[in-house]
Amino acid sequence: MGYVAVIPAAGLGKRMGYDYNKIFIQINDIAIIQMTVRQFENDGSCDAIYLAARKDELDSMRRLFSDSPKVKGIYEGGKERQDSIYNVLKQIPPCDHVLIHDGARPFVSQDILFELYQNVKHKGAVICGVNVIDTIKKVEDGKVSETIPREELFVVHTPQAFSYDLIMQAYEAAEKNDLKVTDDSSMVEALGKEVHVVTSNYDNIKITTMEDLIMAESIIKRVADQHV
Repeated sequence: MGYVAVIPAAGLGKRMGYDYNKIFIQINDIAIIQMTVRQFENDGSCDAIYLAARKDELDSMRRLFSDSPKVKGIYEGGKERQDSIYNVLKQIPPCDHVLIHDGARPFVSQDILFELYQNVKHKGAVICGVNVIDTIKKVEDGKVSETIPREELFVVHTPQAFSYDLIMQAYEAAEKNDLKVTDDSSMVEALGKEVHVVTSNYDNIKITTMEDLIMAESIIKRVADQHV
């Protein structure tokens, strides 16, 4: 038995100036969401993939992945990312481990997937990310109140990996307590559980702005050049 991937992809492209979901934007004739799903299709430890989509995009998404042997279900998303993921989690068959990953983050590497899965088998919650590069200062009333050591700061990426029972418990508690978060591990932290960390890489970007699209094209070109 391997893990199950849950991929929320029910957003919009407003920050990019698009009136449709950014995950359908194509780079080199491949939609971003297809690039993302492909990373999990290529991972032998991934048993199944479930996606959350906008209601008006369910048919389009199902057509896109009609031939994928690993995409087992595409469900309607909710108002927020948190709602979309919970909608999917409540409908999939119980499993051992779940990796939750942003649909607009197409460059997650096989190394990251391997590290997350190997670690979550022994730990209930594992996230990935990278160290902060810039100097970070806390500012109050227009004045620096503190310089925070960079080695203590971590930029969090996805996937985030959890035991199925733990993430369901975390989502149920968040719903009960009306807890709103921007990442899944915050719910686990709210339960008082430990969240472990493995290293991601700086290519594992989330495509949110037009500048991110330019960076994505650069990553693809660099990888292609390395294989020539």
